[in-house]
Amino acid sequence: MFRRKSKPSSQSSKGHPRKHAIAVASIPRTSLIWLLTTQALVLLPHLLRIPYWVGILAIACGGWRIMIFHGRWSYPARWLKALLVIAVVAGTFFNYGTIVGLEAGVVLLLCTFLLKLLEMKNQRDAYLVVFLSYFVIVTQLLYSQAIPSAAYTFFTLIVVTSALVGLHQQQVTLQLKKTLRKGSVMMLQAVPLMVLLFIFIPRLGPIWSVELPSQKARSGVSDQMTPGDIAELSKSDALAFRATFSGPIPPQDQLYWRGVVLSELMGRTWRQASRELALASRTAQDLKLSGNPLITWGDQFQRWPNAVKKQGQALHYTVILEPTQQNWLYALAVPQISNVDIGVTRDFTLIAREPVRLRQQYEVRSYPESLVDVELPHWLRRQNVQLPAFGNPKTRVFAQQLWDDVQQKPQQYIDRILQYFNRQPFYYTLKPPTLGFNSVDEFLFTSRRGFCAHYASTFVYLMRLAGIPARVIAGYQGGERNTTNNYVQVRQFDAHAWVEVWYDGRGWIRVDPTASVAPERIQDGLEAALAEEGSFLEDTPLSPIRFKHIGWINRLRLEWDMLEYRWQRFVLNYNQDQQMDFFNQLFGGFSWYKLALALGGGLAVIILILGLWIILRRQPIKYDPATRLYLRFCQWGKKQGCQRLTGEAPMSYLQRLQQQTPHYSIWAQRVTDSFVTLQYNPDYEKGTSFYQKELMQLKKLVRKPIKESL
Repeated sequence: MFRRKSKPSSQSSKGHPRKHAIAVASIPRTSLIWLLTTQALVLLPHLLRIPYWVGILAIACGGWRIMIFHGRWSYPARWLKALLVIAVVAGTFFNYGTIVGLEAGVVLLLCTFLLKLLEMKNQRDAYLVVFLSYFVIVTQLLYSQAIPSAAYTFFTLIVVTSALVGLHQQQVTLQLKKTLRKGSVMMLQAVPLMVLLFIFIPRLGPIWSVELPSQKARSGVSDQMTPGDIAELSKSDALAFRATFSGPIPPQDQLYWRGVVLSELMGRTWRQASRELALASRTAQDLKLSGNPLITWGDQFQRWPNAVKKQGQALHYTVILEPTQQNWLYALAVPQISNVDIGVTRDFTLIAREPVRLRQQYEVRSYPESLVDVELPHWLRRQNVQLPAFGNPKTRVFAQQLWDDVQQKPQQYIDRILQYFNRQPFYYTLKPPTLGFNSVDEFLFTSRRGFCAHYASTFVYLMRLAGIPARVIAGYQGGERNTTNNYVQVRQFDAHAWVEVWYDGRGWIRVDPTASVAPERIQDGLEAALAEEGSFLEDTPLSPIRFKHIGWINRLRLEWDMLEYRWQRFVLNYNQDQQMDFFNQLFGGFSWYKLALALGGGLAVIILILGLWIILRRQPIKYDPATRLYLRFCQWGKKQGCQRLTGEAPMSYLQRLQQQTPHYSIWAQRVTDSFVTLQYNPDYEKGTSFYQKELMQLKKLVRKPIKESL
């Protein structure tokens, strides 16, 4: 209401205003500081994935902007700005080979944002930079949508909003804390509305799909396997998927997550059978398989009514799969699914119509006790007994002798091989030696050191030498349980390979030769199996999983994992299907009327709560002592019939008051002069003896009006 006069703006030593002072002064210093801070915060999460020269450009632009503010440098000339733009485009093309890709586009956007600071001359330019900042901030979510990234984005939005607030502040002195506090309050006030719109605004699928950097697969099970591949994969602690069960979680030794069935051996490499590869192509065109006899899309096995004999209780669970860039999905044995975009192959594995580029959620019912292919079709039998005609001569002799010893009885043959693995000095290791052409011979009789893929591939080879149908299954085994939320977390080091053997009258039965060598791998996980070797996650020494034995670290890790799980399930995976399920639970069915009513009601509640909060937070205006005394003087004038008008200057009010109360004219003059002196005279700064003496004089005057005789 009452404000001191501001001091004249500073000038140069020659008495002339600095060049560009008018242009720069139009952008408050507080806002400029916040804009430069925003530039640094926006660029920070990109530094490790963008070319180094972008960081150099950021430092150069920031320094130039500061020099402009101090009046030492001028704005860049047009030819220099054009040269910088050409250099940015050329540098982007040199690094990415294009300027139209997503990652190249992010770099160009960041660079134009940096260069815009150099031509920011007035508030209009500053507003443009602020609005551009809101857009540029979102680019970091293309790379990561985890909780830390979201929190960092929200903090950066607060800083940008503070810059916007600073554009409306014209004080010469810095008010960074006040500006940040106001920007934070504005953002927090917007959160309830953001949540309301997030929940109720209809969610539509994307018009087109672009592969985002955050969607690229870090690692995963491949469609072919050479002994040693899964050992490399198991060195990663990256998350593969989470599975939430609606009932009790099965025992650890029953958690075999089937991914890919490998039936064809080419040299040392196992891969999907050629016929299946042709039918389960990854292209969208090849996956229009409504007439495909080897894939059924959400029709509950109706295409193969005799292939499965259901028995036992179904397991109901929901899987949240990380991006893999592959079509296959993971599930427990004999899965059944009603999603028309997910198919079940003839091997009873799950396959998506498109490669999994986004984090994907799907619900499954599995019948692990069911019998599969009790009567094995001829083409499947032939496919699962084929072997190369030559190679591994020692293994062939060994298998023939063993087969003759058990009198060609499959069950006894299987038991003898498992006993051989168990009783001979075989070792389970992440560091198997390199094998040559006769890899099975070398592994079985020489090195005897291998990972799960070595034991699975060798076991299938021995089965097929005896004419027993067998195949390798690649996927994951086990996982870390979270009993609080009833879910299992499966990581890449849980990758595993095992075997399915066909038994006459029983169909395909799971056999895991690794359990004969390292049973602790199946019961307790990879870390327990490699405890003696000490090779578990040795390439990632700072992984929190390596510190599970420290109680407080493990509790903190589990709590964080639970938070991430809820973030992924209820926020990141809140798609159109989940929204419709929520509407059905909330409204008993979807209708536009109910949706509009919910939005309107929610908005009304938010406005009511914010209104009450503002009213309750309102505090009386705090005036300085001189102003409080003057307001008491104005109250006296109001009682005399002369009320001070809003915004009326002290001298103007004095003139009206003297006309209304001529007997108090001199006293009113002294009160007004004293107040004006305290408020506007630069010699009477607060805390000085002059100020205190004059304030005491004003207090005495206001305390008792003096009436003079006319």
